Amino acid sequence: MPSYMVVKILDSRSVVFPSTRVYGDVELRPYKSDTSYESELLESSANQNRVDYNKYKFCSRVCTIVFAGSVEAALDIAEDKFTTVLDLLSVNYALSLLDFSPVGYAKDLHSGEYTKLITNQSSLTQTYLVDAFCGQGFDDVNFILSLDNDLADRYLKSLHWSRNAKRESNQQLRILFSWFSLEALLKEDERDNISGIAKWFLGFPNSSGRNAIDPKILQALNKDERYRSWNDVIAKKIDEIRIFRNDSVHSGFRSCDFSTQELALYDKITTLSSARCQHAVKVALMNKVQTVSEFKEFVPTIFEGRQGLVNDVLNNIVFMLDKVME
Repeated sequence: MPSYMVVKILDSRSVVFPSTRVYGDVELRPYKSDTSYESELLESSANQNRVDYNKYKFCSRVCTIVFAGSVEAALDIAEDKFTTVLDLLSVNYALSLLDFSPVGYAKDLHSGEYTKLITNQSSLTQTYLVDAFCGQGFDDVNFILSLDNDLADRYLKSLHWSRNAKRESNQQLRILFSWFSLEALLKEDERDNISGIAKWFLGFPNSSGRNAIDPKILQALNKDERYRSWNDVIAKKIDEIRIFRNDSVHSGFRSCDFSTQELALYDKITTLSSARCQHAVKVALMNKVQTVSEFKEFVPTIFEGRQGLVNDVLNNIVFMLDKVME
C-alpha cells in the first residue's frame, strides 16, 4: 500500500514551536525545516486557497506518515492523528486555538509526487515558545498517548468536545458541547447522574465523600458569604443544565425559554466544570488510575490535593459566577 507524508501548517493563532517535537507518530516542526521546494509548494497552496502566505509562513508544521490507497484517504487518516495530539496540547495552551490553516501538501513517498492541499480555513492568540533546553522530554502528552485504558479514552473524547465548545460561537451549542465533554469523561450509563461530580470540582463537595475532606478546607470555604450562597443553588443550576441538555437534544432549541442571563450562567458553569473535571481526570491518569469507576472512588482525594484550592474556588469560580449574575 502506498505511503504518504501529510504536512499541514497550523493556524496563525496556534502555538509556534521553536524546535521539532514528536508526539507518537505526529511531528510538530518549525518553518525552518522546510526545503526550498517545500516552501514554494506551501506558498502555492496558500495562493490557491486565496490566503496570504506571509500570515502562515512562520507557523509550525504538523506532519505524519500514513499508509493509504489514495491522497484523500491519507488526509483522513492524518487528520485523525493530528486532531488527537492537538486535543491534548489544547489543555496546555488555553489562550491559543490549536487548529489547521488551509495550507499544506501531501507527498507520495513512492513516486515522490507532491499534491497541494485545499482545506477549510478555521480560526484565540498566537503563542511563541522559547526552549529552555535542546532535548524534548517525555511529557504528559506523550504519557497519555501511551496509555491504553478506558479513562484515557474518555479523557481524549472529552477534550475533543471541549475544544469544539471553545470554537463554537453559538452559546446554546457551546453549553451542549461542554456538557457532552463532561458526559464523555464521567458518564458510565444512561442512568448515571454526573451532576454531583461536576459540583465537586466546581468547589462544592457533596454526598458522603464530603466527610473525607479536611474540616479546615470546608471552614475556609464556608467563611465566604458568596460561597455559602452559591452552595445553596449550584446543584439546582447544574440539574437545570442537565434538563436543558435533554430538552435541546430531544426537542430542539428553544432560546425563548431562557433569559440571556440564564444561558450565560449555564455557559460559565459548564465551561468551568468541564475544565476542572478534565484536570482531575488528568491527575488520576498520571497516578495510574485506569477506569472512571476507580476515578470516582478518588474524587475526595483529588479534590483535596488541588493546589491553591480555596483561592481557586473563591477568587476564580465564585468570582466568575457572581460576575455573570451582575
